[in-house]
Amino acid sequence: MLQEKNGIFYITFDIFKALPNVTAAVSARKGGVSGVPFGSLNMSFSSGDDPRHVLENRRRYLSALHVVPEHIICCNQVHGVNVVQAGRADRGRGALERESAIPSCDGLMTDETGVPLTMNFADCTPLLFCDPVHHAVAVSHGGWRGTAGNIAAETLRRMGEAYGTEPDDVLAAIGPAIGPCCFEVGQEVVDAFAKLFSPLEMKELTRPAGNKYYFDLPKANRLLLLRAGIRAEHLEDAGLCTYCRDDLFFSYRKASKAGEQTGRHMAVIMWNEGD
Repeated sequence: MLQEKNGIFYITFDIFKALPNVTAAVSARKGGVSGVPFGSLNMSFSSGDDPRHVLENRRRYLSALHVVPEHIICCNQVHGVNVVQAGRADRGRGALERESAIPSCDGLMTDETGVPLTMNFADCTPLLFCDPVHHAVAVSHGGWRGTAGNIAAETLRRMGEAYGTEPDDVLAAIGPAIGPCCFEVGQEVVDAFAKLFSPLEMKELTRPAGNKYYFDLPKANRLLLLRAGIRAEHLEDAGLCTYCRDDLFFSYRKASKAGEQTGRHMAVIMWNEGD
């Protein structure tokens, strides 16, 4: 659901509405201070934007969510499947500069309150998790490599290992990502996913386009979440294509085709303090 507060736009999820003590959102690109080509609510230091603009954008977005900007935990994403446990001692890592972010990480999880976990995106799939039984939350970065490595199941496995999480209890959301209408891939990507999915599933996920294919990345993550034990009624897909809706979200692929740079939007999830 698209929300607006103080001129800042972001997506929230109905699946988490029953948990008012959980903050979960994905920023849109409107309401910030970054100029062209990062206009306007760019969340990433790595995009080439002025760091002062990134800090102000983060302040505006996170303040709208009642999250302390200096407390967020960020990581240097590498399109892998490494999921790291974080806590209050990690608050602020990557919040004010890229250098202090957690290295080589594409998933964060915690069972501590007041620990805002974040990931940045610009076509890849945001995956947000909440275990209401053990008060644990997580966020993962589902690019095609991470998805092919099954980061969805790896996040749940790590939550189970660390907190006793049972997938049957978990509420999960799939944020805005490049859709099957626009995610054109080569044979090497199809071959990577063919190792993970059955021929029947691959027919559902791929559509031929000349010597290329269109691939359904959000649906691939949905199938993997269900396979890992998430109940269908506990899973929500935002259903928004970042390439089609680059008026609302950043699309790295669309910008690259035009020979341009672009910004990143941010997913954040936190179990609030005092609840």
